[in-house]
Amino acid sequence: MGSEHPSVLDSQDDPVLEQDNALSQARASSPWMKRGLELLKWFIFIAIVVWIVSRFPKKDWELLVHQPKNWWLILFALAAVLLANVISFWRWQRLVSALGVSMSVFEAVRLGFLGVAMNLVSAGSVGGDVFKAIVAAKKAKDRKTEVVASVFVDRAIGLLGLVLVAAASMSMAENLTPEFLGIRTIAWGIGIAGLLGLFGIVLYGDKLPLHWFQKIPTIGKTLARLAQACVVFHNRSGLATLMLLSSFCIHALIVSSGWLISRGLYAHTTSDAPSLLEHFIVLPPAFLVATLPLTPGGLDRKSTRLNSSHEWISRMPSSA
Repeated sequence: MGSEHPSVLDSQDDPVLEQDNALSQARASSPWMKRGLELLKWFIFIAIVVWIVSRFPKKDWELLVHQPKNWWLILFALAAVLLANVISFWRWQRLVSALGVSMSVFEAVRLGFLGVAMNLVSAGSVGGDVFKAIVAAKKAKDRKTEVVASVFVDRAIGLLGLVLVAAASMSMAENLTPEFLGIRTIAWGIGIAGLLGLFGIVLYGDKLPLHWFQKIPTIGKTLARLAQACVVFHNRSGLATLMLLSSFCIHALIVSSGWLISRGLYAHTTSDAPSLLEHFIVLPPAFLVATLPLTPGGLDRKSTRLNSSHEWISRMPSSA
């Protein structure tokens, strides 16, 4: 009888039944887990907003609230920033696709905006890139190395475009201080070297001795795959040109949004406000400083660079 009808104790010792019970409990608790995760996301979002607002000087906050504003210009600035970000995420998606990894534009935009949020609380403005690389790599299965490489290649292309925009903008300005003349010289040097490197890969990428990486013990194969992904532009001059043009467009939109914000917030003093060219001179070097992994979002160093740049603008002759 006992052998024909297993007891409750016997059923509890059955590993299959134990697994089924565990799955049932997980399904029962999953709605609560989802709600908990949603609440956690909102808590983190609110905490980030509160942290950003708390860093705003009280005197400037009162001035911002009470002074007259041109809301249309501010809305145009918001649209320019959103468009710049979407183009940036689309650029990354094109790069990932060139490496043979399937990713939709929607997924690239989703991960991109999450990365932007991470930039606000991470070291420098590269923390979002690390987050984006980790999350995207988890979904890439056997192409994780290529996805990670794509994030940093995309960052390098973006920085190259930013350096070239800064160099070109400062070349159109007059009466530059010795500091800005030095920045302009360095920017042109880095920009030209970057262009030569990029289009050198386009023409001669297959001649690079990447197989040497495979001789390195333990990590050699991974390094070789990373290096191979970094020469994705070989024989793809169209892709390289598209990446650079999109980078110029992104930085132009971001700088223009800063100019629109200044005109919108200080509508009552537009005659004394910095011009669009002056914004192109000041903002790109500040954005470069913000990439340094020293403070959250590079805020302190970027603010220092902006303050010194604005002091230079205030000393420029009105004819500049």
